[in-house]
Amino acid sequence: MNAKQLNVVGWRRGLFAVVVVCTLPATQFALAQGSDDLYDVTVKMGMADMAMPPMSQRLCVKKGASDTDFVPRQENCRVSDTTRTGSRMTFKIACTGSNPMTGTGDFTFGANGYNGQIRLKGKMEGQDVDMTQAIDARRVGGCTAR
Repeated sequence: MNAKQLNVVGWRRGLFAVVVVCTLPATQFALAQGSDDLYDVTVKMGMADMAMPPMSQRLCVKKGASDTDFVPRQENCRVSDTTRTGSRMTFKIACTGSNPMTGTGDFTFGANGYNGQIRLKGKMEGQDVDMTQAIDARRVGGCTAR
């Protein structure tokens, strides 16, 4: 591999690491058969020239939780301007740090889960990044949120 190829491979690995952290919700542990809702959440990410394999995790959400609890994010990301009309929720998200990004989200809630998209733009190692995350979450049972 030449230096340019190594740089592209390194950039993609770095992007994958940031995307994984940005898209998966803060882990909430679940205990079987609780009064809260357990979801299987799958995130598919796409960019103009790269597709990532889907990532999945289980998420335990407390009954009556804030709408922002359903939005995948990491510590340095802030969700704002959340609006829910009927089964549709829209929001803004802003992430700070070494790879800052901003974006918007649009989720639709149903009887057995929710789905939608988060669109993010920003910089990754000095390069412009434009990605879309498709979110599909299905309620799979009960849990006890901590």
